[in-house]
Amino acid sequence: MENSCIAFKLNYCNGGSDEDHVGFRGICNDAIIKYNITKVKRAWCSHDDCACKKYFDGKISGDELDSQWEPEINGDFVCYDSALLRDWCMYAGANSDGKLRTIRGGEENHLCVLTTVRPNMHESDRIIFAMFIMHEIFSGDDENAGYVVADNHWRLEFRPREVHMMRFWDFYQNKDGSTRWSGLFRYFDDATAVKLLEMAVKVKHGTPEESFAKEFLKQYPYK
Repeated sequence: MENSCIAFKLNYCNGGSDEDHVGFRGICNDAIIKYNITKVKRAWCSHDDCACKKYFDGKISGDELDSQWEPEINGDFVCYDSALLRDWCMYAGANSDGKLRTIRGGEENHLCVLTTVRPNMHESDRIIFAMFIMHEIFSGDDENAGYVVADNHWRLEFRPREVHMMRFWDFYQNKDGSTRWSGLFRYFDDATAVKLLEMAVKVKHGTPEESFAKEFLKQYPYK
């Protein structure tokens, strides 16, 4: 089905990264905080209300910054990216002018993929680091931005050593053939979703997730 699936563009976050996880489950380290603020000037990272910006400017300590992310302590908002694979909920957020973003495509029970570009990586090499079945989609309204909630079971992450095989632009094309990406998301069809799931099986071959990846593909009903 056309436009039934969604791909999201994420600012790179290496919080919680290790040999099995790209990140997106904690606050970035000092190097990435500096990179996001001073080099690429991410809108929220550079905002005076952002906890990471306050930490970077010396207005709060590292412990204070950490406490704003830890759900068992305060669970306050730091950024959507840092909690993405903690909560498995993707928020559309707001534009730089403060206008809330809405989600006008995608359908529940179809595929969603999460993409990012690491520091100094070319856009043409954009990676997919996780995928899931969408359990709930809220389009958004005048008071709340749109969001997508992952199914509790059908979730799959790719390890840092695997993501180079999951390049977004190998599966998706702009109408003009370019690899430009403006905005937050792209919609794609189920034929592309199946190709992504087939590649996931290849990537996960010989790993503990191989059988799950095969079942993920097998159960996807929109072939």
